[in-house]
Amino acid sequence: MRVVRVNLRLAVALAALAIAAPAHADAPISAHAMVHTCCTPPAEKERIFSEAHDLGAAYIRVDVELSGIFTAPGAEPNWTNLDQIIDLSKEQHVRVLGILLASPAWADEEEYGRLSGLVAEHAGSAISHWEIWNEPDGEWSFTGTPEDYARMLGAAHDQIKAKAPGDQVLLGGLARPHEPGWLQRVFDTPGADALHKFDIANVHLRGPVDNVVNRYDTFRSWLAEHGFHGPLWVTEHGYPADPAFQTDSAYKDGDASQAAYLTQSLLGLGEAGAPEVFVTLRDNSALEPKYVTEGLEQIDETPGGDYPVTRRPSFAAVHRLIEDWDQLLLWREQQREYEQDQRVEQAKAAIWAGDARIAREQFHAARLRVHAAQDDLARPRLQARTAARLSRRLDRARALLAGRRTLLLLRSAISNWLSRQAYDNAVAVALLKQRIAGS
Repeated sequence: MRVVRVNLRLAVALAALAIAAPAHADAPISAHAMVHTCCTPPAEKERIFSEAHDLGAAYIRVDVELSGIFTAPGAEPNWTNLDQIIDLSKEQHVRVLGILLASPAWADEEEYGRLSGLVAEHAGSAISHWEIWNEPDGEWSFTGTPEDYARMLGAAHDQIKAKAPGDQVLLGGLARPHEPGWLQRVFDTPGADALHKFDIANVHLRGPVDNVVNRYDTFRSWLAEHGFHGPLWVTEHGYPADPAFQTDSAYKDGDASQAAYLTQSLLGLGEAGAPEVFVTLRDNSALEPKYVTEGLEQIDETPGGDYPVTRRPSFAAVHRLIEDWDQLLLWREQQREYEQDQRVEQAKAAIWAGDARIAREQFHAARLRVHAAQDDLARPRLQARTAARLSRRLDRARALLAGRRTLLLLRSAISNWLSRQAYDNAVAVALLKQRIAGS
C-alpha cells in the first residue's frame, strides 16, 4: 500500500506540473541596455532595440543626456537623437524608461528641472517614465551632495508634472540600497519635500540570489517606514557569465550558471512583488571587468559597421521567463507549499520519533518485568499462595507488555508515515525545481 500511496502523491504533483497557465501578457522584466541617446551609433541603437523586442522586454532603459539636447543657454534644442529613440520605441513596440542625466555645465538644479520638463513635453505620450539621474548615491556618478540631489529631484518632478501630468517620475536608481543614509539625507533636506517628489522608487541589485531578494524586501520596508508605499522598481540587475566574477557559490559554472541564476533571482523578485526588473541586456567593455560579461548577449561592431549578436543561454532563459511568467510563478508557489508541508511533517515526524524511542524503552522495560515474573514463578517448591500471587504478577506484566507493544507500534507507524509524507513532498519540490529551471 505504501508504494501505491507514494506513486499517487507523485502523480498528483506531476499532474500539477502538466497544467499550463496562460502566458503573462506583462511579465515584469525589462532591458537595462546602456543605450546613450547622444552617442550610441544609430545602427547599434537599432540592433539593441531589436534585441529588447525579441527578448520580450516591457521597457528598455535609455540614457537621455540633457547636454546633448541643450548645447548652450537659449540655443534651439537638438531633438534628433531623442526622436530616433522615440521612433525605435514605436517600431519595436518597446516602451522607454528615460534616464535624465548629463546636465549641461551651465545648469543649476532649477534649470535641470526646467530642461527635464521640456524633454518630457517633447516626448509626449511616446515616453511616460523618467528616471532622475543614475546612481546618484555613487560619487562616480553624481558629484553633488544629497541635498543637491533633493533639490534636483524636486525641480524635475514639478516641471515634468507641469508639462506632462500623466508621466511617472522615478527616483534615481540607488547603487547601495543597503546603506540608506544617503537617501535619508535627501529626505531630510529642508524645503525639498523629496519624499513626495517621485512616483516610483528605484534600486540596483546584484550579488547572491538570497541577498538580492532580501535587500529588495529590506529596502521596501525602509521606504514604508518613512512613508513611501508606492512601487519599487529594480532598474539594474545582472550576473556575470565569467566564473571569475560569479559571487554566488551556487552559480559558478559560467554561462549555464548565469542562466540558472537569473531564473531564480527574477522569480524571487517576482515573488517579492517587484513590479519591474531591468536585466542587463548586453555586454559593455567600458565597464568594470566584473560587469563586462553581465549581459544576456554580446553585440560587437564589425569593420563594416554591422552589429552581430551572440546570445548567451541566459537570453533564452529570460525570454522563457517572460513567455511563461504566470506558469513559473504558479510552480514556484506550489514549490513553497510543498516545502512548507515538508518542514511541518519533518517536525511532526521528529516529535513522533522521539515518542517512539520512549515507547521502545518502555517496551523493553516491560519485557524485562515479564521475564523477571516468569523467573520468579519458575522457582522450585513454591507454596500455592506464593505461586498464585506470582502468577497474578506475571499476568499484569504481560498485560503491560501488550500495551507497551501497541503504543510502540502506533508511534513508530505514525513517525514513519510522517517521514514518508515529508519525503514525498521533497520529491515534489525537486520535480518543481527541475521544471522551473527548465530541465
